[in-house]
Amino acid sequence: MPSPLPPSAYVVLGLLGQRSSLTPYQLDKRIRESIGHFWAFPRSQLYAEAGRLIRRGLIAEQRETEGRRRRTLSLTDAGRTELDRWLDTPSASSTEIHDEGLLRLFFLRTDGDCTDAIVSLATEQLEAHRRQLAHYQDLVAARGLPPGSPQRATLELGLRMEQMFIAFWTEAVASPDDLPGRD
Repeated sequence: MPSPLPPSAYVVLGLLGQRSSLTPYQLDKRIRESIGHFWAFPRSQLYAEAGRLIRRGLIAEQRETEGRRRRTLSLTDAGRTELDRWLDTPSASSTEIHDEGLLRLFFLRTDGDCTDAIVSLATEQLEAHRRQLAHYQDLVAARGLPPGSPQRATLELGLRMEQMFIAFWTEAVASPDDLPGRD
């Protein structure tokens, strides 16, 4: 059996599994409009991953013979089998939070009074997370995703996470000398 695939491979396989075929440009657009809200996926990684999956026989590539010579990618039977296997396999992985605000908070200097820096950072982060929450709320309204659908559930989790971040940074603004979690 081939070695396990990285999560980025399943992004490509999963999106192709939802459509009969997509160009790399269309894949990139779908990523930005859907999972890109919670899973960072650079365009360069998309092209590299597609190439690896073609070489492994998990996706097929058709190229236009004239004009722009666009590539169209589609899932092979082996790709569908691998995607289904991955979806049916329990996951023990934990959530990774890639939040620059938390990273900056972690590295704030503590050898002096950092109250102003905490308030400034928390205020910026509060506004950023409020914007993201509003964006997610707009997506719920615009997409018309049915309640209970897996896609709506991921968006609902995003809404809850933004509300949690807003609560955290609100506390940090209100009491920078008594950050949440301090005893």
